[in-house]
Amino acid sequence: MEIRLLDRHDAAAYQALRLQALRDSPHAFSASHDEEAARSLDEVAARIVPAADGSVRMFGVFESGELAGFVALIHPQRKKLCHGAELAGMYVTPSSRRRGLGAALLQAVIAHARSIDGVRQLGLSVNATNEAAKALYRSAGFMSWGVQPRALQIDGVFHDEEYQLLRLDVPR
Repeated sequence: MEIRLLDRHDAAAYQALRLQALRDSPHAFSASHDEEAARSLDEVAARIVPAADGSVRMFGVFESGELAGFVALIHPQRKKLCHGAELAGMYVTPSSRRRGLGAALLQAVIAHARSIDGVRQLGLSVNATNEAAKALYRSAGFMSWGVQPRALQIDGVFHDEEYQLLRLDVPR
């Protein structure tokens, strides 16, 4: 297993896996498959290349050289918000789940967030019915702080979103 920042050379693999994620788990993402499928490879590459200002980083977990999962770390640069960062769009292929890849990816991103000067907390949101993901986040120390009812609407069905926070300035 290898965990690293994605770069423009990973764009095709990321796009293929992102489209698989949106097809297989539409309730887990605010983007739709159709929206993402319309993006060019250049647009995808621009989205995954680490932002020069540190505001966005896309991490990938690789197994036998193949991209098996990803997660974005978003760090606002505005003075009033830069004490926090957010995880977004986490996905691990079904064949790689329950083997520690997701936990390793999550720990790598948490470690990176801890290394950013001034970051004191890490937030995320997760579909309120996704018990496996919620258990993974709880095991890393995230605590739930609220639920947004009807946050997503997919094919006429509403889904609640649970918000979680990990305080990086408090020892576990």
